[in-house]
Amino acid sequence: MGKVMFGSKTVECELVIFDKNGTLVDLDLLLLELGRARRDNVWKFSGKRVAKLWERIVGVNLKHRKIDHGGPLATAPRKEEVQIAATAFYLGGYSWNEARQLAKKAYDEADVSMQPPYGSVLFGGVERTLRQLKEHGLRLAIASNDTRSRTVESFKALGIYSLFDVIVGSDDVLSDKPSAEMITKILGETGCRSDEAVIVGDSASDMLMGKNAKVRLCVGVLTGFTSREKLEQLGDVVITSVVESQAL
Repeated sequence: MGKVMFGSKTVECELVIFDKNGTLVDLDLLLLELGRARRDNVWKFSGKRVAKLWERIVGVNLKHRKIDHGGPLATAPRKEEVQIAATAFYLGGYSWNEARQLAKKAYDEADVSMQPPYGSVLFGGVERTLRQLKEHGLRLAIASNDTRSRTVESFKALGIYSLFDVIVGSDDVLSDKPSAEMITKILGETGCRSDEAVIVGDSASDMLMGKNAKVRLCVGVLTGFTSREKLEQLGDVVITSVVESQAL
């Protein structure tokens, strides 16, 4: 196993598992781009009133570029957000069955309308850090609430796809974070044990996922929406950003 230093904490590990949004990618920029595409398609199918309802329900104000960091757009996996979004159509006068179908159609067409990297912008220094870890023989993986295909296409456009041994998205598992299922799948595909793995993420659910999977170390980063206090309660070590990670 290799040695990696996370801030002041050094640990031996074989595999480093990263969350994507808020950890490697600027989540505010991504959510505004994603929110605009989804809102525009809701508007196209059902008009301004339903689109405004949708903004309130998922937690975004696109006119003022405001995001509810605890709302569905910021925190829910895509498949869960589609169900939540159906409420806007239902309140707009559609039957629940029609509302669900329209929400799915709006989200599907929003995905088609967007081009990789789908609003994803890497935090400064992230690519350099990932390459340094990889060059020292570490295996790297992604456990993301985004879909696998969107993550893959985003990373190809950003030029970092080849750095990852395994990418697992929300559509690859039955149970979302903080379930251990994503990590269990990654461990199965890499052949690593949980005590050889480290999770790096920006949210409480990332830390709890790591604890549930019994990984060697749970590392919280402050580039997302979760406070240091909360991450310190749940994680083993908290660093400012991924760039405070270094293979030794």
